[in-house]
Amino acid sequence: MTARWYRFRGGAWDLSERPHIFGILNVTPDSFSDGEEANRDPSHQVEKARRLIQHGADGLDLGAESTRPGHRPVSWDEEWERLDPVLRAVRRALPGIPLSIDTQKAEVAERALEAGADIINDIWGFARDPRLARIVADAGAGAILMFNRAEDPSLPIAVDDLRDFFMRQLHGASRAGIAPDQVLIDPGIGFRVQGDASWALLRQLEGLRGLGAGILVGHSRKRFLGRTAHVPEARDRDLATAVVSALVALEGADVLRVHDPASTRQALLIANQWRMARGQN
Repeated sequence: MTARWYRFRGGAWDLSERPHIFGILNVTPDSFSDGEEANRDPSHQVEKARRLIQHGADGLDLGAESTRPGHRPVSWDEEWERLDPVLRAVRRALPGIPLSIDTQKAEVAERALEAGADIINDIWGFARDPRLARIVADAGAGAILMFNRAEDPSLPIAVDDLRDFFMRQLHGASRAGIAPDQVLIDPGIGFRVQGDASWALLRQLEGLRGLGAGILVGHSRKRFLGRTAHVPEARDRDLATAVVSALVALEGADVLRVHDPASTRQALLIANQWRMARGQN
């Protein structure tokens, strides 16, 4: 099998070897699944970060602004005030672990990279603030570009729409100096892509292949899982998350962004054994 890489500041993942996992580290009091005031406590977050890594995460994705439906937007300085002490504490405690920062603001991205982050995860895929591409390029960092549009999520959406979006954004990133193997593309489950469309697109991940970027899926604990599995509380959806992690790994996902790495790691091992039993590499 030809090696495929995801490169970021300070390291790289061989995506052809196995799917990788980002553990979610929310630095917000109002996250849809685990929001609490303790999320702003650096010592609390360092212990949580250690557990995520011990339980199977390959890297951590930190976010200091909730983007759940109906969230309250925060200014860049409020977001950075939340993120700064936690990011620095986690960076000191886990110096070799890739850290991604979930932000749509150039001011936060620039400061986070200066404080030791390795990757910027933008829910607008560099489409809203093109300054992000230059900031990431200048730092030699990795990027995660999510498909998103400010439109009615009930409108039909096709994998070709996502492919066209990512082709444009990858071209723009390349012009800024970011190579395709420095990018993961994310179909945006729970954002523009919701409900039944989530299932349809996750079954068509192969349609996003061939762009030179790895594919990340961020389905963890989201409402489409709760509706199908009849689990109303987001915190109780880790089993459903793990099942879908295995399925999308078989469909071609390279990276999973999840709250509970332990269950997803087990699911990925089973999916890999299933693939080998079918005679696939």
